[in-house]
Amino acid sequence: MATETFHISSPLSQAEAFAMLADLTRVNEWDRGVTNAHQVEGDGPALGAKYEVTVTGFDGKPAQVVYELTEFDAPNRFVMIGEHTTFRAHDTLTLTPEGASADEGGCTLEYVGSLELMGDDAPLTSEQLDGVFTKVAAVAESGLTGFLNPSG
Repeated sequence: MATETFHISSPLSQAEAFAMLADLTRVNEWDRGVTNAHQVEGDGPALGAKYEVTVTGFDGKPAQVVYELTEFDAPNRFVMIGEHTTFRAHDTLTLTPEGASADEGGCTLEYVGSLELMGDDAPLTSEQLDGVFTKVAAVAESGLTGFLNPSG
């Protein structure tokens, strides 16, 4: 299993940043490896909500991943788990306020992501997965930095 952690500061309030991040229909706004995302179960971000997300697969072709919000503690933390036949993604996003409350001041995001290969016929070795996931996490970190620090 490959794991990466990063932190991002944002001028957005904790509540505003949480609402933007937990809406997985917006993931393509911060992850250039995602071409499409739509909700398939639930009504908006909430515990148990599911989203079908089109990502660039290991072979460079589009792959469908179903993400579920398996933990949801607004505006503090949520966990999303993505399932595909060849991998499972597990991402935990934790927001802490920098101001006096969740509705004012800035916030900091801690993003902990992991990716594990599934099945006996994995498309990558563990070493290859580590290298690929470092690059995938760097793309997400860069995109999230811009998403959580809007200009203008």
